[in-house]
Amino acid sequence: MQRTNGGGNPKNKLATFGPVHINNIDLERSTYFWTEIVGMQLRGTNKNIAEFGTEKRTLVVVHEKAKFPFQKGYSGLYHFAVHAPNEAEFASMVHRLNIKKYPYSPTDHTASKSIYLEDPDGITIEFTLETPERLKRVISEGGIWMEGTDGVIRSASERLNLDEVMSALQVNDLHRFIASDTYIGHIHLYANNVQKSNRFYKKLGYTEANNLPQYMFADLGDGADYQHRIALNSWHGSNRPLAPSENAGLNHFQLYYTAKEKLEQALHSINWYEKTINGYRVVDPTGNKICIGIN
Repeated sequence: MQRTNGGGNPKNKLATFGPVHINNIDLERSTYFWTEIVGMQLRGTNKNIAEFGTEKRTLVVVHEKAKFPFQKGYSGLYHFAVHAPNEAEFASMVHRLNIKKYPYSPTDHTASKSIYLEDPDGITIEFTLETPERLKRVISEGGIWMEGTDGVIRSASERLNLDEVMSALQVNDLHRFIASDTYIGHIHLYANNVQKSNRFYKKLGYTEANNLPQYMFADLGDGADYQHRIALNSWHGSNRPLAPSENAGLNHFQLYYTAKEKLEQALHSINWYEKTINGYRVVDPTGNKICIGIN
């Protein structure tokens, strides 16, 4: 029996992710990546904008606005993650990359199984399978380590056992789109000040999971067992400026609160927001733009 992870909209969760909007250089090139390499459906186009996702929902919106590729060393986006609903679908996503001979890095975080790849403009994308039941605790002495429920202590970024992942593969069909219940499951940001950003996302209602100033890292959860929904680091250097808008990278991302009172509490807690047609626009301390509303 396949385990199904928490990508839906349970009422005990604070919020779910809507589409992540990114700026790219060439829409045709991006369309090939998201459809042929990732396996998403092209859900619509409008001038220099294209939407990609499942038959149910848009997950990624590409804006043909960038003039230059993604450049490291700036604050802004580190990566965002497309989460598979179960082991078989995660294996299918990896299988597609294998057949296409598209490069990726397999990583076992214990609380999740992940692979990392880059889009044509150098933006990092993560494919994730949530496995919080494997994690007992995080150890932060002498580095960041993960103790599993099996009693084994591993690196926070152990190499993923791909043979084990691929043993769950059920459908070998590259013409098949990704599963309809695939979802955006977390976003990881380069913060110019981790502590300020951590406080901001707590004001939005997220719950602190790990706050490790000695490693310039923090992450926060949304009420689900998997607690890595918003992650922050300054591994690129403290007080770095936000990436220029001409660079490929994050345009904005969307959060949908599961209850009106949760949204109202978030708005009451922060210093600034702007009403829009579809919700509210807010900006975190680094300068990342977020659209928040009700699902």
